[in-house]
Amino acid sequence: MQIVAWIITPTLPLFAVRREGWTDNASVFAEGWKLPKWLSWFDTPDNSLDGDVNHINKYIWYPHYLRHLLWLYRNSLYGFKWTVLGARIDSGRIFDGNTKVNYVGPVYGTLRVSCGKYWQWKKVTPSKVFKGRCWVLNFGWLLDDPDQEVALWMFSPRLKKVQYNGLT
Repeated sequence: MQIVAWIITPTLPLFAVRREGWTDNASVFAEGWKLPKWLSWFDTPDNSLDGDVNHINKYIWYPHYLRHLLWLYRNSLYGFKWTVLGARIDSGRIFDGNTKVNYVGPVYGTLRVSCGKYWQWKKVTPSKVFKGRCWVLNFGWLLDDPDQEVALWMFSPRLKKVQYNGLT
């Protein structure tokens, strides 16, 4: 499915329509650019195609098509990962490692989380080649947020800018 998504993503913004839905990481329910419901596997249920506040601010001067395209590549197959591969979490999670691991801070280390048959493995390490960046490897279901009721499937090796106190 991921290969299909990468191939068809350049065509997806052409189908964008204005409709109501969650925006800004499901903090506001408002009208925005979304994919039609028949393309929901490729849409982001918690955001419009304009993205969250950080994405909007970063690409504010980009044309809609390009801003939407970058958002869909960043969140490739998000609806599919949320619905088809997503896991409803109703039991306790077992944490092993540093629960603060993140590129913000930064906090380097490894975290393993399990919850029944679901698991997450996350590792953040400084890059030896790219100064001011770190490798964030995140595989499995996103279980590290104890408030989440549905865990999104994640396969995400990324090179991220290190943030100190929220600043890069």
